[in-house]
Amino acid sequence: MAKLYLPTLIVFCVLFPCFSLATASLDLCPLNASQIIGNTNVTWGSVLNVTIREIGGSSYLRPDIGGALLPYVYTIVVIIIHLPVVIIRVVRWQKVQTWSLAATVMTLAVTIQGYASTSFAPERVLTWTPLLLIIDAGSMAQVLFLIIEDRKLLSRLRHALRSETKTEDVVLLSAAPLDQAYGAHWSYRGKVDDEITQVQEIRNLQESREGFISDASSPEETPILRDDSFYVAILAFLLLVAVVVLQCLGLDRAVRGVRGSTPSVSWCCPIFQPFGIAVLDGNCDIYPIDQNFVKGVGCITIPGVRQMSWLKATAAGTALGLILEVVDICLLSFVHTKARWRGMKMRRPWCSMFGGLTVLGVILVYGIIYASTLPPGISEKIWVVQNADEPTLWSGELTAAGLRGAMIGWNDGIFSAWGTAYYGTSMPQ
Repeated sequence: MAKLYLPTLIVFCVLFPCFSLATASLDLCPLNASQIIGNTNVTWGSVLNVTIREIGGSSYLRPDIGGALLPYVYTIVVIIIHLPVVIIRVVRWQKVQTWSLAATVMTLAVTIQGYASTSFAPERVLTWTPLLLIIDAGSMAQVLFLIIEDRKLLSRLRHALRSETKTEDVVLLSAAPLDQAYGAHWSYRGKVDDEITQVQEIRNLQESREGFISDASSPEETPILRDDSFYVAILAFLLLVAVVVLQCLGLDRAVRGVRGSTPSVSWCCPIFQPFGIAVLDGNCDIYPIDQNFVKGVGCITIPGVRQMSWLKATAAGTALGLILEVVDICLLSFVHTKARWRGMKMRRPWCSMFGGLTVLGVILVYGIIYASTLPPGISEKIWVVQNADEPTLWSGELTAAGLRGAMIGWNDGIFSAWGTAYYGTSMPQ
């Protein structure tokens, strides 16, 4: 009979270790009975003498302001927008110029808003990380370089500038007799009375001497200042500069964060309030509770292990992204238009496109993981100390906040700079 009980006991302890740990872990924590809890007059000795009460069901632990990565639903929407645009950019880039510009403006707006709201705080790096800008940098570089080539903007701009410098000479020539201006070349035509015709003839002569050939089907027929492509190129250039500037700012702040210590991050839960003063978890770590009645939750501060990892990823990823963007600019500048590899046009920002889609995939995966797991540093099993009329000890369990928690944390991080316009009159402090 003993031989039967022993294997059964071993299997039970292996399969169900949580039962013994849940009941004994509080006794295993080396708590000092005379230690005062938080800013109260409550000691652990007075708490441990009371009966432990059970909280019915589990409660979620969600990130506080700016503590969440881009929610995976938002990431899926971004991928749905970018993926077909990237494919079309490879074969028919002219068809998606407006989409590319609009997507870049949107990403810039979100990034700038994130920078302003978080002030580059290391504990909020999940909200302000500039890694999403890589794909937009390649998009704007492609629009800029291919429009310049397709519409011959540089040669037309040089010609327009040369024409402006010669305007004064044309006016002087139009005021003088043609015979004196060009001698025998114009003698056979006689005197021209129409001054407008005279100026046009002189311009035609100048253009013929410079080798300028007018072609009705070419873009040169439209004056450059009346060509919409010229302004699209200017807009693409300005957006590209803005993307690079924001990337450099984010890189600088991420490097500073990596050089510092691990940031502390706030996490909130409904069962931490009302009257909660401290949380004890299964790792015997004690976290004071910060009560916020405006939010309707209590919050604790734990080490930001994820945030430090993302500071490193932001520094390395942004630096690599800038290098890839330089490579793409070289491809767009020096590779011939008709160059192909296995039928694919080589004059495209391949590095930025693949790099940007990879970043979106990584953010999607980690967004799902972070929304479905608790942060490192705290266990599922917790004990909450309350102090209303008398000290009370509650036993409960924590679960991940899911998509809703991620959306609250990320949205609060992005729009916190709006103040009462976002929070209303009951703005949390």
